[in-house]
Amino acid sequence: MKVSYIKPLDGVRAIAALMVLVFHCFQITTYHSTTGILLQKIGFLGQTGVSLFFVLSGFLITRILIQQKNEPHFIVHFFIRRALRIFPLYFLYLCLMYFIFPFVFNKTSPDFSQQWYYWFYLQDFAITFRWPAIGPKHFWSLAIEEHFYLIWPFIILFNKTKGIVATIALFIIISAITRILLVQNGFETYFFTFARLDEISLGCLLALLESKGFLLKWKIKPITILLITMAGIAGILWFQFSSLANPVIQVIKYQLISATYFLSVVWVLIAPSHFWITKILSSRFLVFTGSISYGIYVYQAIAIEMTRAFEIQNNALFFLGVTITCYTIATVSYFLFEKPILNLKSKFIH
Repeated sequence: MKVSYIKPLDGVRAIAALMVLVFHCFQITTYHSTTGILLQKIGFLGQTGVSLFFVLSGFLITRILIQQKNEPHFIVHFFIRRALRIFPLYFLYLCLMYFIFPFVFNKTSPDFSQQWYYWFYLQDFAITFRWPAIGPKHFWSLAIEEHFYLIWPFIILFNKTKGIVATIALFIIISAITRILLVQNGFETYFFTFARLDEISLGCLLALLESKGFLLKWKIKPITILLITMAGIAGILWFQFSSLANPVIQVIKYQLISATYFLSVVWVLIAPSHFWITKILSSRFLVFTGSISYGIYVYQAIAIEMTRAFEIQNNALFFLGVTITCYTIATVSYFLFEKPILNLKSKFIH
């Protein structure tokens, strides 16, 4: 069964990718003026683009799982399709980083003892617990998603609605407890799988609500008011505490951020097609950006390094250069490398 396509969500995926790109560009820039520092804080909001990715991914993947769980070879086909989408570009990038770039630029490749975490999707453990690992640091989020989707299809297959909801609640509790333990022991809460389960789980919950018809009963006005309120609370706390490493905020911030993005996706799903925001999200540019968003995420570090080589001093020009470079690489990669492989996914859909 082919799952229905929701065009504006490609625009949401595009925005998430661009938010992360903005964040990584601002991250390497030093500001001294009050205006510059304010802009940097705004840029750092792009960091939450990963949370939006998690919520959106949980929703889209769970929609597929729910609608196809009764199909023959459901689990096998899901993992094959998932592998065709994620693995080729992921491992291509690792090969480029560990073997091709060191050879081209006459540099030494890290020892395998420092690489293997990335080959086996364990980089989020290594980053969190400061193990000696060298690799594309932004791949931590890809590890979290892979860990989640190793078990989630089985939860969907072997549980009814109550069991799925109970598992989602359990994941939310596990995430909160994990963050508390990490904070108490002086570790980052940002990179670790068990500290971020709640964000993907909220997306999964949304897919469950959609499958039961709840979204058909929800009205756009109260959702809008709730979204603005939640975004306001999260925004105030972000600007107040984002640079202070407050332990309480480290524990609760992901719940606030993911709840905001949960409501954002709900809004997109129930908003009429004639709304101007819906039209923008469905625009050709954002839909195309959504289709190459995986490449934008993967190749952003290369784009940043290539642009830095020109020693551009103007921040706006630097970001423009990074964006153009990243789009170019991601587009070429999508059409010449990813898309031919993605076409194979149709063989594993009933």
